Amino acid sequence: MSGGFLLFRLSLKRVWALLCATGFLLAAVQALRVFLAASLHNAGQFDQISALLPPFVRDLVGPSLASIMTFNGIVCGVYFDTGFIIALLAVAIALATLPASEIETGFADLILARPMRRHWLITRTIALVWFSILLMLLMIMAGTWAGLAIFAPPDVPWPSARQTATLALSLGMLVVSWSGVALALGAAYRRSVASAATSLLAFAALLLDWAHRLWPPLECIAWLSPFNYFQPYELVAGDPLRPENLLVLWAIATTGYTLAYLIISQRDISR
Repeated sequence: MSGGFLLFRLSLKRVWALLCATGFLLAAVQALRVFLAASLHNAGQFDQISALLPPFVRDLVGPSLASIMTFNGIVCGVYFDTGFIIALLAVAIALATLPASEIETGFADLILARPMRRHWLITRTIALVWFSILLMLLMIMAGTWAGLAIFAPPDVPWPSARQTATLALSLGMLVVSWSGVALALGAAYRRSVASAATSLLAFAALLLDWAHRLWPPLECIAWLSPFNYFQPYELVAGDPLRPENLLVLWAIATTGYTLAYLIISQRDISR
């Protein structure tokens, strides 16, 4: 059994309880969301809620509002709900900055005392982040289907598997892109600095994405935000997934991963 796989298994064992607890919590909240959507549908309150939305919310969502304020839209809203996005980003940032923590505690010295190449600190982390994101998304999807099976009204069609898969893929790529940013910063700085910097950058990018929807002149710099390439509202409305958006998010992630490999190869891990 290779040293890299053993390192991955050890790291996964350390965070397995956190991943399971987070996944089950997100799945349970999604099932509750389905129950809420069913209640609104049975009461016929979607039109009333749409009428009560303030203008800035309508501007943020755009023409997809009519599709979102339906049973299907509420159920699929988990894939662009700010709370769920923050939870996934928090998990990704915590895992992506793991090398910085290992260097600070001296655990990296113990790892590299074995016949193991330094790049495994980064390769293991990338694999751990991808596995964790995939696990979270699968548990959210499981919560969706479980909630639909239990609470969905019989006269309402369920979201298609294709639609939920494209929404999950889009959300997953967004989180992966930020894991690249966190990993690059974690390879260069202390964990506290890397985590805080990535979180602040993500918050600023999210605000920029919201601001350019409300104030069109900001369109000229909106491309700087990874959230600009995350278009779930259009997917809920039935538009196809844009491959170019996925490519941009993947490019951000791979750039961060490449920088992390270069930085960790030159960094003094003895302190």
